[in-house]
Amino acid sequence: MPKPLISNVGNEEMLYYGLHSPRFPPYWQFDDREGARMVEGTGGRYAANPPGITEILRSKRVFVAGCGGLGSNVAVCLARAGVGFIALADFDRVELSNLNRQHFFVDQVGLPKAEALRLNLARINPEVHVSAAVVKLTRENLADQLPTACDVVFECFDRAEAKAMLVEFCLERLPDVPVIAVSGLAGVGPVDELRVSRGPLNLYLVGDGVSEMNAGNGTLSTRVVAAAAIQAHTAIRLLAGL
Repeated sequence: MPKPLISNVGNEEMLYYGLHSPRFPPYWQFDDREGARMVEGTGGRYAANPPGITEILRSKRVFVAGCGGLGSNVAVCLARAGVGFIALADFDRVELSNLNRQHFFVDQVGLPKAEALRLNLARINPEVHVSAAVVKLTRENLADQLPTACDVVFECFDRAEAKAMLVEFCLERLPDVPVIAVSGLAGVGPVDELRVSRGPLNLYLVGDGVSEMNAGNGTLSTRVVAAAAIQAHTAIRLLAGL
């Protein structure tokens, strides 16, 4: 365990266990006897990626429709993995009630979700090219909002009608592009009920297929993030030809 570093912030004494702080350099190191050592820059950003994956993902383009619980966490997974181009679209703003499951911070409440997420992804991985459109997606504007030569589309909406609209549009207009959608992630059901099923053409469905998002069920970060991770992982496998 690294030794704690002490810094005074206002009247409070803060302990930093190897974390970045204004007073200390951005690196940390564990005891060799514990068999773990971490030094910033060692091995590169993608050193832990499976062999060959980084080179494949670097040139890929994806579209994330909706930047809430699913979209924000999908985008974070993809940015960490090194997907080269991520396009975001959402018309909504960050609310305090979003923070139990969405990848935003308290000081971002009130900001457009697409723009706040773009800023967060830039902090996670500045090598990824991220565009953010603050817009409500409709059947009329989807053709203009979808990026050229998109490799994967993520359906990350809350409302059933919006989900259906995006999926139908993609299956009709972009039959060769995989669409990864979600159906059923609410409540506190077992995570192993969240599965991937193949739909018509290039549609992939993630979820338990039955749990509805409503006041009676609610949504938890654990299930939402799990579903988002499955969406992202499914896309990475498809992009890698697996």
